[in-house]
Amino acid sequence: MATIMNGLMGGISGRIGNVVGVARNGSFYLRSRPARVKNPRTKEQTAQRSRFSVTMAFLKTCTPLLRVGFRSEAMGMKSAFNAAMSYNMQHAVKDGQWGLEIDFPNVLVSKGTLPTSPMVYAAIVNGELCERWDDSPEKKAGSNDEVVMLAYNPARQRAIYDLHAGKRKHNESSLLLPSQWQDDAVETYISFMSADASRVSDSLYVGRHHIYRVPS
Repeated sequence: MATIMNGLMGGISGRIGNVVGVARNGSFYLRSRPARVKNPRTKEQTAQRSRFSVTMAFLKTCTPLLRVGFRSEAMGMKSAFNAAMSYNMQHAVKDGQWGLEIDFPNVLVSKGTLPTSPMVYAAIVNGELCERWDDSPEKKAGSNDEVVMLAYNPARQRAIYDLHAGKRKHNESSLLLPSQWQDDAVETYISFMSADASRVSDSLYVGRHHIYRVPS
């Protein structure tokens, strides 16, 4: 209930609906109360928060790569990282046995107009992720394009990547993995970046690979 102070010409103390009267230093002020959300944890809101958390946990492991890989998608309206979040939240999260989880084959760690090259081989050999590809049939693919490689370890929630893992013209490249990752499985990706870093390709998922212990 609100009280009129000093008659009709005075101030108001108390609340009327969502308006509150406050007396301060002899003056009266009106301010609105924040609207209450009837159900701040609806099923949809909870699912969206979970989707955000799952995507963030994965993408934050390779933030520098995403700043390059999604730079053109940001288009000055949002950060490259936010562009990566937006895409992967929408396309790369699925329902798993224990709730929402990353759908690794649908992840993009780079998105752009530069052509990719057809992959012909991917495997882990002596602690290195080794990949080979054929020449791209598209003219926009440059022989000096940089190769970008990434391996993500879900068990350790850590990523290893290289923005300059080789040149497209060499048709093969490798990425050294941490020795502590022996017996773990990794999710792997490759993309291409122009020599001046102005353009990138969509990343390609090149499979889940187990890192077998190297015999001593």
